[in-house]
Amino acid sequence: MPTGLGAGEGPERALRLALLGDSITAGARVEALTESYPAVLGQLLGQGYEVRSFGLGGATLLRSGTPNVWSKLEAVAAFKPDGVLIMLGTNDTVDGDRGNWSRIGRFQSDASDLVQHLLELPSSPFVFLAGPTAMVLQTPELKPERLANLTERQPRLEQLRAVLERVVHDLREPRLGFLDLGPVLRDHPDRVIAGDGVHPNRLGHQALAEAVAAALPMATPDQWRPLRTDDWHGYERHHYTIEGRDAWVVVPEKSAPGRPWIWRARFPFFHAEMDHELLGHGYHIAYVDVAQLYGNHEAMALGESLYQWLVKEHHFNPKPVLEGVSRGGLFVYQWAGLHPDQVAAIYADTPVCEPRSWPGGLGSGRGSAADWSRLLDAHGMTEAKTTPKDYPVLRHASTLAGQRLPILHIISEDDIIVPPHENTLLWQQALQRHGHDLDLIRVPSGTKASGGHHFQHPEPDRVIRFILKHGNPCLP
Repeated sequence: MPTGLGAGEGPERALRLALLGDSITAGARVEALTESYPAVLGQLLGQGYEVRSFGLGGATLLRSGTPNVWSKLEAVAAFKPDGVLIMLGTNDTVDGDRGNWSRIGRFQSDASDLVQHLLELPSSPFVFLAGPTAMVLQTPELKPERLANLTERQPRLEQLRAVLERVVHDLREPRLGFLDLGPVLRDHPDRVIAGDGVHPNRLGHQALAEAVAAALPMATPDQWRPLRTDDWHGYERHHYTIEGRDAWVVVPEKSAPGRPWIWRARFPFFHAEMDHELLGHGYHIAYVDVAQLYGNHEAMALGESLYQWLVKEHHFNPKPVLEGVSRGGLFVYQWAGLHPDQVAAIYADTPVCEPRSWPGGLGSGRGSAADWSRLLDAHGMTEAKTTPKDYPVLRHASTLAGQRLPILHIISEDDIIVPPHENTLLWQQALQRHGHDLDLIRVPSGTKASGGHHFQHPEPDRVIRFILKHGNPCLP
């Protein structure tokens, strides 16, 4: 059985499923756009899949047949399928003027070549080689000559069914499986066009679609369908977009039980040495770009999309560790305050906790006039408000203190960009007033060029221990 396919929602694209076959796949003798099994299968699978028919009336699997399915392979490759289902063989049983059966000695090698060609497509699809639907000799209104023809061809079709199953067995490919669709019509004359004996009617196409849908392998939490993948310090990083913004997930070689994860907010490459180490402990690292949103409602919506996708589709721990660097503090504390039961812990690096300090510049720090203007606009303000409750972070002190959320900050004592006494230490006092506290790493001084805001991290191991202790709360 090929592994790893399933419908998803969120930033991952729809899975592309190519159905390769003859007139049955093409929807002959029914309304192809609505009643054929590819059309019904698309309806059954829903928006997580894009199902496309590559059916060709009269097509053979034999490369020497006319017409043959090989003429469809260029179009299949252009579709970039995640999965391919091949249902062929019925027309290969035809002899007479077409002479297909007289060349049947090539059938097994052609089947093997076809499967290997599809497995080697750049999209790396799984492949189902299907045993074709049965001929139904009990079909009402069969004329004598039609019955005689089917009676002659039926044992040939069963012979080919065995050959197809043998091809799958001999190749032993993990992305290859055999699906016998013979039973869908066998002994079901009510599912076949009267007087035909081969082509399914509307009921037959419905049953065929249901059989294929039931056989599709289910998604696994560790299967990703990114826009692209690159290397991040020796680990795979999968790139996506969420509502037009960049997002990515770095995956460990093996996920830890409970599937814990780090959610980076802003500047995800700054002081990331702890994240490198945590990947080795089975943590995932996730990020979505919330630049110039300053923790506003749009940033929260982006965060909600990322969270729901990772938790529902990839079974991530419902309580991530939030990491916020500098202005990233606005995001992590706004998210935590609005979702206090969906956070395991917070680690913040010189975080902005009071926007009037930065970017407002209304205290002792430098501030940033451009960022201050953008922040006010992002929050729908026309002028600076005078109380902390009007901004992210400090308004959530009571909620997060009541949650007893583990919190660790690192600050630089001489930081004149995000002064500690106007941000982290102010936040610490707010928590203390509600009976809670945070752990604190103090750095005497940062670099002169950064205004004291940047420095070499003195205690990465302490951060790692903090996250390992609190970052996987759902383990029994």
